[in-house]
Parts: sequence; C-alpha cells; structure tokens
Amino acid sequence: MALVRDAGALAGANSRLSEARAAAVQRGVRVRVAAFTSPDVAGDAVRLVTEQDVALLLLDAPGDLLETGRPGPNLASIMAQAVCDVALVAPGDSAAGGAVLVPFAGHEHDWAALELGAWLAAAHTVPLRLIGVEARAGAVTGARDASRLLASASLALQRGMGVAAESALVPAGVGGVLAAARDTRALVVALSERWQREGLGEARLALARGARPPVLFVRRGLRPGGTAPPAALTRFTWSGLHG
Repeated sequence: MALVRDAGALAGANSRLSEARAAAVQRGVRVRVAAFTSPDVAGDAVRLVTEQDVALLLLDAPGDLLETGRPGPNLASIMAQAVCDVALVAPGDSAAGGAVLVPFAGHEHDWAALELGAWLAAAHTVPLRLIGVEARAGAVTGARDASRLLASASLALQRGMGVAAESALVPAGVGGVLAAARDTRALVVALSERWQREGLGEARLALARGARPPVLFVRRGLRPGGTAPPAALTRFTWSGLHG
C-alpha cells in the first residue's frame, strides 16, 4: 500500500507496487497492493487495514526512526491503532540462501515476530532459525538455558502453520544477535512491550544500524495471533532487548 501526498506521485507508486506484487506471486505469496493520494496517511492506513481484514502491514522504517529510535506522529498513530500486525523494515543486504533469524524470548510481540519469520522463510524456501539465550556462566545450579522455550515455540509453530524451526543458543545482548545474523537473509525482531514509551530502544537501534541483513521490527496486532499457546511460557531476558 502506498499513500502519497499528490497525484503526480501515483504513477511511480503504482509501478513499484506492481513490481513487488509480481515478485511475490512468483514465490507463491498472495499479496494485495493499492496506491492513492491521502492528506491523512495514518488515518487512512488504519481504516484500510480494518476494512480489508489485513493480516500484516509492512512499512519502510523511516529515516527519523533509524536516527532517533522514536517513531514520528504518523507512524506512532498507525502502530498504536492498527488492528493487524505491523512490521517496520530497516534496509540491509540479504545473503543468498541464508536463514530467516528470529530472536525469541516468549514475550508478547515475539509471537508475531515468529509468525512473520515463518512466512518469510516459507516464501523464500529457506530455513527458519530461532535463537535464545544460553545459560550464563556462574548461574545458580539448575538454571536453564532457553532451549526448552525454543522447542515449545517450534511445536506451536508446527501446529499453527506447519513450519518447523531450527534453534540455537547465543550469549545475551546485542553482540550475540549480530553474530548470529551475520549470514542470514533477514532478522525479525519483536518490539519491546514498552515500545510506546521507549520507541525502538537502544538495543534494537543498534541492531538496525549494525546488522548486515534487513531487520524487521514487529508489533503484535490488537487482534489475537494464532501461534501463541493459551498458557504463558517461561520467558528469558535478552540483556537490553527485553525488559
């Protein structure tokens, strides 16, 4: 969907969307595209995703967001009101054949990121890889790593979407995620549950700036998703990524 300020930009917007749709159809992905002029970008975007029963609204991450980590008024309004999942795409290089990588800690927006990661992996016929926090050196006896959480998430994904996921453990923090994402096709990262107060936050902003592949930041929609289990699972904290 392209909402442009004046009629002169319509032709270019329609052309770009048609090319994107054709590429998606070739990969077996069903998408709908449209462009029109709008004096109220946020209001029209929120209205359309509701009227058209949209599952995912995919937006380019604007320059000011990648500069400051905070969404401007239009983007903040869309993210706060859209009933569907919203993903913000920070540009990068896609490694041919690389996996789609999803850091997963069991938080609210992680399930939406997991679902989007599964869609991307299936569309590109590449593996889906979940990463979680490894056990800390010197942790108390009996402390667990995140492997059980990743296994549960993979089982939920197989049940809901028929997609299996690989899993790997990495050190907590931005460095562990960046290292794991080095040769991947895309990095799909859930927003913090505090995104309305904090925006991207320092850690996610560092991922947007430092990751080689494109980074998609995902906010779960106001409607319930289909992958999360009915009962809450144990959550793991990424230092700086989740509160």
